[in-house]
Amino acid sequence: MVLDKAEWQYDSAMKIYCENMGKKPEELTLDDQEIIWEYSGNHIALFITWLIKHDYMGEIHHEEKSEEAELEAVKNQEKTGMDILKKYCDMRFTQEDVSDNALFFVQDYYENKYMNDYSDMMGESKILSTGFSWDDYLKIEPVIDEAFFEAGF
Repeated sequence: MVLDKAEWQYDSAMKIYCENMGKKPEELTLDDQEIIWEYSGNHIALFITWLIKHDYMGEIHHEEKSEEAELEAVKNQEKTGMDILKKYCDMRFTQEDVSDNALFFVQDYYENKYMNDYSDMMGESKILSTGFSWDDYLKIEPVIDEAFFEAGF
C-alpha cells in the first residue's frame, strides 16, 4: 500500500518554485525539475531518514549489499534519505519500505500527525520550497522520536 508519493505534491511545489524563481512552467530546465522533485519529496525523505537511522526500513531494503551500504551511508550522514527515496523508492513511500515492527506506528503517525509536525518544524514559508538538509532532519528527529515513544514503542 502506498503511504505517500512525491508526485502528489509536485504541482504545488512547481507553482511555488516558479513564483519564487520568476519562471513559467514551460521555462523549467531539467535541473529545475529535479529541484522541484526534491522539494515535493522532502517530507518523505526526512521520514525515511528517521526509519533508516532507527533500523526500521523494510526487508526489501536489506536484500542487496549495495543498498545496505547506502543505508549505512545515511546513518553516517554521507548520503541522505532523499538519495534512498530517489534511487530505491521511485519517490514513493510504501508499507514495503517499513519494517514489520514499526509498521503500525508509521501507519498511524505518518498518516495522521506527521505532516502537522513537519509543517510546524519547517514553517509555512519552507514547505514545498526546500530540499533535504541534515539541520532539518535533526529538528524533526526528536519530534518523531517523541511520537514513537508516546505510541508505546
